[in-house]
Amino acid sequence: MKQEAAVRRAGAVSPERAATIARWLGFAIAVVAVVGYPMVASRFQVSLGTEAIYLAIWALSLHLMLGNLGMLSFGHAAYLGLGAYTVALMLKRTDLPYGLAFVCAPLLSAAGAALVGFFCIRLRHPVYFAMLTLAFAQIIYTTAFQWYDFTGGDNGVLGFGLDIPSALRTSPRALYYFSLAVGAGCLGAIWLITHSPFGMMLRAIRENPERAEAMGVPVQAMRFSAFVLAGLFAGVAGALLATFQRAIFPETLYWVRSGEVVIIVLLGGMDHFLGPVVGALVYLLLNQYIGTATQYWQLVLGLVLLAVVLFFRGGILGFVDDALRFAMRWRRAARRPPAAPVAEAEIAETAAEHGP
Repeated sequence: MKQEAAVRRAGAVSPERAATIARWLGFAIAVVAVVGYPMVASRFQVSLGTEAIYLAIWALSLHLMLGNLGMLSFGHAAYLGLGAYTVALMLKRTDLPYGLAFVCAPLLSAAGAALVGFFCIRLRHPVYFAMLTLAFAQIIYTTAFQWYDFTGGDNGVLGFGLDIPSALRTSPRALYYFSLAVGAGCLGAIWLITHSPFGMMLRAIRENPERAEAMGVPVQAMRFSAFVLAGLFAGVAGALLATFQRAIFPETLYWVRSGEVVIIVLLGGMDHFLGPVVGALVYLLLNQYIGTATQYWQLVLGLVLLAVVLFFRGGILGFVDDALRFAMRWRRAARRPPAAPVAEAEIAETAAEHGP
């Protein structure tokens, strides 16, 4: 308290105040950078930015379960694929407008998540839960892969791009800003969910489900709701994927893609809200630029993930957070006033009082 009062009297900014200012300044810089990015980037780089946005939404949807509830799903690609196939098939096989198809994508993904979640949430053991989500995802993948009359099988769904609005189809910048608006809406919605009483109950269940249930929290209903919400936001990412690629194949539903989104969440930092966003950006950059430099890019990515798991268990944002805390502690220690020297007379007087 005395140190804080001295800091205020000296007109300096307290470390807590400085951290808040730095946080908001960083947020403002990030907003300006994201909005102004298409103005200085090439068409290819703008397309990479669009891809990063839908990957970030997809990773945030998994983080809603994994980060807040501790539920690891190995089948999260199923809901990305359901959203993408919904847009593709509705545009190709019906005369419905693109906007309606885009809205139906997350709804159908949420319905699929509700069907799968009805069975999966009954398993409280994390390993059994993860394996069952993987099993259901492979069922959905096999259905899309073999149903040639409806989904096109391994040939995928093609030829629906002309039904997408021309601005989104021909202008990478317009598609980027459209994806950015959708992504900002999803980011805000997920932030509100995680910082609401609903999100607090999810974290209480993660820490101790038995105690939460004893306090009256409907554990199974909360787990089911989180599972469905995760599928809903994954469907939004799938709709953006279909708009971006204008071609959908069964590989979108494959279990390897589910592992990809888990890597993204771990890479960015599972304990941080923006960890999936950072992880999506870093993963995409590693995938793109290391892939062009060497054919062993998957080995490099595996080594990076291994380093994160072994040495930076909090992910990229966890490492940055620890570094900032260390810097603040060092700064406080450096500002701490040195101990006042004891006068020689006081030492002699103390020695005389206590005798030889």
